[in-house]
Amino acid sequence: MSTSNLQSIAIRVSDVMTSELVCVRENDSILETASLFLKRSVGSVLIVSGAGLPVGIITKGDILREVVMNRRDPDLLRACDVMSQPLITIGPNATLEEASKLMIERKISKLPVVKERRLVGIITTTDIIRTHPIELSYLEELIRARFVPRGIRYY
Repeated sequence: MSTSNLQSIAIRVSDVMTSELVCVRENDSILETASLFLKRSVGSVLIVSGAGLPVGIITKGDILREVVMNRRDPDLLRACDVMSQPLITIGPNATLEEASKLMIERKISKLPVVKERRLVGIITTTDIIRTHPIELSYLEELIRARFVPRGIRYY
């Protein structure tokens, strides 16, 4: 089955997204934010504004790159200092094909789901693989883009 067949069977993001979200406010400390990765067993934390609107995302990789590798003091950093922004999102009625294409284009593996400016879920490459294990070919390009250094031939 090709990726174009994904659209024809119309599996929606809302069908596979995770609805239980882990969120912090922009001014919450990075130390508190990082502790949520362990407490909640998640790979990302969503950042919301004071009004509760999504404004960014922090992944484990962001913590490693921005805090650990740069030897920055996590007690002095806020979520807004480390979060990736602008936040790339998708709607719940988008198809898995649309979500995977957006992930490939933007070289991301986690995509917050927003409806009427409010967070309603998150979809990850893991969610797609778990839901549709026979449809891995369309994620191959994402894996190549994120993990295979340029100049290395991938077979």
